[in-house]
Amino acid sequence: MPLETFLPPPELSDIHLLLTQDWNGMNNGVFFIRVHEWSVKLLAAAISYTTVHPDADLYWTDQSALDNIFEDVEFFSKSVLYCPLRWFNAYMRSPDGLSPNKDSPDRLQVHPGDLLVHFPGTPPDDLVQTMEPYIQIAEGHHKEWELPVEETAYVKIVKEFWDKERRRAGYPEPSMTWSSSEPS
Repeated sequence: MPLETFLPPPELSDIHLLLTQDWNGMNNGVFFIRVHEWSVKLLAAAISYTTVHPDADLYWTDQSALDNIFEDVEFFSKSVLYCPLRWFNAYMRSPDGLSPNKDSPDRLQVHPGDLLVHFPGTPPDDLVQTMEPYIQIAEGHHKEWELPVEETAYVKIVKEFWDKERRRAGYPEPSMTWSSSEPS
């Protein structure tokens, strides 16, 4: 799947960071960050957070620091957008990698055609065993898992998401038809 599938349209050039959320809040396992001065400043603020705020109680060091920065500094928070979790942080399914996990909402689990599967909180000693079914699926090039993006729901879902964000930002709906003066 092309990573560009998820990127904001050009008119939303003030969006520099795409994140996802789960039941714990921000999920920064995988994120998209624009190559931009804003991004350098954000990363510097996050890296230096414990030096600048030595008494801060950070449950998840990097994630909590970013959360605090976004809460306290509008310069950063106004350029962050939360996307649906499955776009690039889908959680694992059942231990076999194929069956849905009945203990987790389906909308958060990896589905055929998704970009990746995220393994948050997996202890290092269990990582190989946990990932093995997914490695077998990937190396087996199972047709039902390697769908072209056009055969997934992403084309429609992503377009609807960005159209909604365009409207929220005050931009008109993009035209999907060619005018007579444009090439066909």
